[in-house]
Amino acid sequence: MKKLFILSFLFASCVVFSQEMGQIEINRDFTATLNFSDDIEFIVLGNNPQIGESAGIPKYKFYDIFQSGKTCVIRGNDSLAPETSITIKLSSGAIWYGTVKFGNNTKIFYDFAKSEVDKEKEKQNLETLIELKKEAFISERLNILMSEKTEYTTIGISENKLQFQVSNIRNDDKYTYFEIIANNNSGSDYEVDAVLFKYIEGKRKGLAKKEAKIEERISTIYETNTHKISAYSTEKLGYVIPLFSIGDHGDLIIQFKEKNGTRNPRIEITGKDMLNVKIFEHGTK
Repeated sequence: MKKLFILSFLFASCVVFSQEMGQIEINRDFTATLNFSDDIEFIVLGNNPQIGESAGIPKYKFYDIFQSGKTCVIRGNDSLAPETSITIKLSSGAIWYGTVKFGNNTKIFYDFAKSEVDKEKEKQNLETLIELKKEAFISERLNILMSEKTEYTTIGISENKLQFQVSNIRNDDKYTYFEIIANNNSGSDYEVDAVLFKYIEGKRKGLAKKEAKIEERISTIYETNTHKISAYSTEKLGYVIPLFSIGDHGDLIIQFKEKNGTRNPRIEITGKDMLNVKIFEHGTK
């Protein structure tokens, strides 16, 4: 999985951002000022032969170009100038392309830096939408699980007049879903500060004692909003973690941490139980 991630990252990093500028129309009275988010490395016009040089500045037949930092200015010299292509490469590696035409347009400022900002916002909005859809899908599945009849009755912990029982577990192709029933038989509220998931693989032969087990933390990616179990009450808690693999001799640990307290019950689920968890009928979208 790690190799696949690295390859994907390298591929993504090789993708060059390119954006069309459209048509830039200029004349003798109105120049075109092009502004970008990064310094310009070079500008190429398809048909614009150089006819000389003045004070070290090249002179061109159809369009003169003045460039500094993130900005360039294009001026039209000849009303018979043909429409031609323009390509601009920035220091970031981004490439902008379009056409230049001698005409009557009076637009003098083209802010392509703003276009990049808008494009980045659009990308962020799309990523946010995808994340919200994923969260809604996970939430729906967790709610389905928590509405089902209790399947497990022997997995849990009872201490300090608190009982935490794993009542349902379900897998899909990406996540593992848990329903846990918390029963508070004490006279004080129990407030969940954090829930830690980790799996511990069984002992491996031939390794030193301290290396005999493999322990790995698993981040919770979604949970229900219930964090408080009032005195003498029962609540249903739901959690979703990424799908993981564990052997027969391993264990999944679910550790509850009490906010401003010392009651930290710990549930152990055997690897055999996790290997027999049922799956949802369809994979995640």
